[in-house]
Amino acid sequence: MNFRIMTYRAALLQSVWLAVIIITVSGCILEGTHYETEPAVQPPESFLLSWQSDPTTTMTIDWYPIPGTEASLAYRTRGEEQWQSVSGLTVPVPGIDRSFQRTELGDLQPDQRYEFRFDGSDSIYQFRTMPDRLTRPIRFVAAGDMLHRVGWMRNTAQSVMRIDSEGELDFAVIGGDLAYADGEARKVGRWFDYFRIWTEEMITSDNRVIPHVAAIGNHEIKRGYIYNYLPHEHQHPDFVRNEAPYFSTFIPFPGSDAYDVLDFGDYLSLFLLDSGHASFIKGDQTDWLRRAMYERGHVRHLIPVYHVPAWPSARDFDDFLGSEVRNYWVPLFEKYGVRVAFENHDHAYKRTHPIREGEIDESGIHYIGDGAWGVSTRQIHTDEDDNRPWYLAEADTLRHFIMGEIDGDIIRLNMYDEDARPIDEVIITAGFSSP
Repeated sequence: MNFRIMTYRAALLQSVWLAVIIITVSGCILEGTHYETEPAVQPPESFLLSWQSDPTTTMTIDWYPIPGTEASLAYRTRGEEQWQSVSGLTVPVPGIDRSFQRTELGDLQPDQRYEFRFDGSDSIYQFRTMPDRLTRPIRFVAAGDMLHRVGWMRNTAQSVMRIDSEGELDFAVIGGDLAYADGEARKVGRWFDYFRIWTEEMITSDNRVIPHVAAIGNHEIKRGYIYNYLPHEHQHPDFVRNEAPYFSTFIPFPGSDAYDVLDFGDYLSLFLLDSGHASFIKGDQTDWLRRAMYERGHVRHLIPVYHVPAWPSARDFDDFLGSEVRNYWVPLFEKYGVRVAFENHDHAYKRTHPIREGEIDESGIHYIGDGAWGVSTRQIHTDEDDNRPWYLAEADTLRHFIMGEIDGDIIRLNMYDEDARPIDEVIITAGFSSP
């Protein structure tokens, strides 16, 4: 009897020790094993279409997944059955634990509609490449200074699309100060607000997405202006990426600097300039601008887009940066046949008289805009006698946008306030000047 009890107890103890050994060994094995769950397939929270190269044969698509999810992209020519899948390049967002996807679709046909979709969604979107020749009117919206308040930006975007009720808009060009994030990681959420509004509002009734082209402004760079940096800082080879991290990451751009030109066939060149934010106005940029405009003497419309105005509506005329633009860029604009330039930064609406060599001249350039899509507005500048500057043909304290149409040699511009009420209009004829 006692022997049986002792044998039973020994067997029980042996079983317990065996179980402990098994659990311990299993734990050691599992400790070195990492099981990664696959991200859920879900459509992105927003996306942006733009161009890094030829707008007639390419389209860049960025999409911003919800953290912890993923989505691939598929596209096809409208009317075809077969979809082509693309995965996109994963782009880390500086300063935060998040990334997005980017792909540049190439070998597309000019003036052709394409459809695209994301995994996990039944929605089918469209985009349209630009024509390689001016065989139809080109329609665009121009603006700047976009996002002080979400409601203001959204309201103006909705007004743009009400005016474009026929769905004819080809692209938008923005002259800086987009998300007002100042290059800071703590404000990066403003960029995702910006992209969400663009995704939701800048789309036609048949789901065609409006491409977005942008120049840099002072609220894209940490200290606002390159003049606030010491030489050893702004001469660093990664200066733009380090000091304007979100503009250089989020905004597809034609070149590696903060200025470049986007060519639309032989009918339009958009000069996306840097008015002293990540690049000096004088020097390399002006030298490049001279060469680039000379090389495009055959292009029908040369249109500069930049942030700080040469002819301000709200700020002092003798502002340093505005003077730099007048001294170094305006003579090139006049020499190479520019007829309209889009300026921003002043948070008001303005249209100048046509100006040439510092005087009103019908053969001169119209400077239009001053940037107030979704920001607080400023009063128009006056002198001690309450006189406005001589060069202003129209000016008002308004949030606004500019609807443009290029038709042959003619540029028609219709300006609207934030609620889509007409405020101004002008018709401009292209002109050529010998180099």
